[in-house]
Amino acid sequence: MSSWTNFSESDEWKSIVLDTYPLEAKIVEFQENKLNLFGNGSYYSNAPYLSYGGRFLENKEVGEGFLKLTDKPILIKSKEELNLHDSLQFILVTDYKTFVLDLSGGIDVVWNKHIKSKTRNQVRKAEKNDFQIKTGGQELLDDFYEVITKAWRDLGTPTHSKNFYGNIVKYFNSDSKFRGQFMVIYIDEMPISAACMIFNDDYICHPYAATLKEFNKLSVNNILYWNIIKFAIDRKILAFDMGRSKNRQSTVKYKLSWGAEPVQLYYYYFNKASHTNDEDGKLIKLLINMWKKLPLPIANFLGPKLIYKVLK
Repeated sequence: MSSWTNFSESDEWKSIVLDTYPLEAKIVEFQENKLNLFGNGSYYSNAPYLSYGGRFLENKEVGEGFLKLTDKPILIKSKEELNLHDSLQFILVTDYKTFVLDLSGGIDVVWNKHIKSKTRNQVRKAEKNDFQIKTGGQELLDDFYEVITKAWRDLGTPTHSKNFYGNIVKYFNSDSKFRGQFMVIYIDEMPISAACMIFNDDYICHPYAATLKEFNKLSVNNILYWNIIKFAIDRKILAFDMGRSKNRQSTVKYKLSWGAEPVQLYYYYFNKASHTNDEDGKLIKLLINMWKKLPLPIANFLGPKLIYKVLK
């Protein structure tokens, strides 16, 4: 894990974010290195719209120089515990883990030794349906967007603009160290499940993915995961990062059933006296229920105006 070069620090990700949303970008000194921070007027983050980021150096101490940027809160999201100078005041949140599946042994090892038998049976059962699977770039943007906007609205979650997802495959192209592609699953030519994949030789992730709820009974999500795994192994990619889950969230058990290993995430808040994770609060639950009831065109219009401000 520590050897991964994360795409959040790439010039391409900076272009994707700034070409889509009106954020402010600053470069700060961090561990005697350069680190991008993105601000929305309320706070700054090193990895907007992602689970973690950074190009952190093991055991290299972090001084307080980067705090000269602003007196507003700064959130540093890392998959590594940071070595912070004693003078730094911070709040550490460890509510999240990401889950990583080792692909280095190849398809037979992953299928027979990593994936649990119940999940293998679900994949076999799902494969009996007449799914069509496509991978590609801009030509699949409309189908990907159709799935993710409806699925996320039904979950009560705002989604990004179509331009954001289009920029991912635009900038992470064949000239980049990372690649961006869509995978879309169809039944009767209707897109029902989709993922936006970002990958290099080390790892693949799918930070934006969804399945239409009315097709959950067909175990479509298992087909999506299994085909991302096959896609990665065909390209000799070493690991599949299945993404962030909050501790004790139902998705934790699901990711473990694929043989993924939990990796602790560290969220450091600076320039804050206190922090409350309000995701399970009554107000948030009320807003989620209200969002589920929005007509899709309204949700798609309002979503990007809200989600771009949520850098955590």
